[in-house]
Amino acid sequence: MTQTITIKDKKETRSLTVERMIIYKQSRIIEAADDYNQKYCVFFHEDQYLNYVTPKPHTAYPHITNAIKNGITFTPPHPLIDSQLSATLFKKKSFNDLFALLPKHCSLQETALIATYFEGFIMKEKLVHLIKKLYYQNRRDGKLLSCYRILHILQDLAPDHSVTHSFTRDLQFTKYRDLYKSNDNSVLSRDPIYVEKQAFASLPAQASFQTLDQLYNKQNRQIDLIALHIRLAEHSRLENDYLKLSGLIHEHMPEQESHFTEELADRGLTADSFLQDVLNLRLQKGELEPALQLICEQDLALHPDQAERMIEIVKEKDFSAGTLTPKGLQRLLLTVCDSVDERQAGTILYEAFSSMLADRTPEEVQKWGDSLQNITVARPLLAKVKEMNELIEDPNQQLRLGELYHYFHQPQKAIECMSWEMELNNEDPGPVQWLSKLYHEVGMIDEHKAYQKLYVDMVKRA
Repeated sequence: MTQTITIKDKKETRSLTVERMIIYKQSRIIEAADDYNQKYCVFFHEDQYLNYVTPKPHTAYPHITNAIKNGITFTPPHPLIDSQLSATLFKKKSFNDLFALLPKHCSLQETALIATYFEGFIMKEKLVHLIKKLYYQNRRDGKLLSCYRILHILQDLAPDHSVTHSFTRDLQFTKYRDLYKSNDNSVLSRDPIYVEKQAFASLPAQASFQTLDQLYNKQNRQIDLIALHIRLAEHSRLENDYLKLSGLIHEHMPEQESHFTEELADRGLTADSFLQDVLNLRLQKGELEPALQLICEQDLALHPDQAERMIEIVKEKDFSAGTLTPKGLQRLLLTVCDSVDERQAGTILYEAFSSMLADRTPEEVQKWGDSLQNITVARPLLAKVKEMNELIEDPNQQLRLGELYHYFHQPQKAIECMSWEMELNNEDPGPVQWLSKLYHEVGMIDEHKAYQKLYVDMVKRA
């Protein structure tokens, strides 16, 4: 399933297909393409839409590059992309309009940070000039600590620029520089942008995850919080980390739990609780083959309710329609038969053997069934298949072979055998009686009546 967004520039509107979303610190970037494969980048600051831009080939975009390298990527369809794209239309803005409006909704420090997202789309010199203006605005208001926060952003953007060097030499920043170096909590608690930057740089250290977890909870950044814990669970593969992630999804996006499970399966999580969640999802959706593959690959034990669900699926499915591959059928039988009673196991085994005989010779089915010898209730079925394999080339045993095909609910093949038997023994009413019965079973009423009448006549003549 694809995910789309709609963009508008003046009077022109077009639909884009989402290719991926990258979450990196406070920024979120949606990469999308139109019908002509023109690429677009739609920028957000947390939940706030900023602007969309068109990247050019062979042009460097440092923020996007860093996001791809150090952020976390989601491909559609994904619940977090849906959450991000709650709006239906994204209008193009001029950068002048964007940065004129931002200070009305964001702090000057956030505005400076947002400016750095667009490096490559806006000349660096213009970005430095913009940040310089924000810096001086704080300076005029006597907010030295706010100036120092903006200086950090400027140092990341243009560490060698003359403006950066000029601001860095300001002696009034000495005390703040010392407080930051000593990780003074009273200062850092007032600079979450810096804290987030430092924590991101130290990932995947556990302390960094804890710092970001606390920060995102405090700022109520649900998308970032879930993305962070997806990253942690993917990195650690630990049970507790998955359970924490699962709890967050259940709390914030309960209706999307199955979609998250599918996406996390692609990320290769292996925590026990997660594997059970994947198995339950496969069984809930009636996906036998993937469920059996998971059971075999991860050596999972079935709970009683899971075994019961497998029985339900077996009864719901038409094996003759190719629901499972031969190997999949083997997995099913070896997995389930030890978990159910003999009656249920017998039902599954009968359906499996009948399915196999619909498209394969008794010899092929006999070889396929060799791995089932240890299943007690499978042995009578295996014996019948073995007998069929022995009789198939014997012209004097077609009646018995037809009876065995009928036992496995293969009426057309049974008809072939009985027809051959009738030709070889044209005075025997037995094959005729069978043909009457078989044609009735397959719904060929005219043939049924014809053989029924022939049978009555043969009995009368006897």
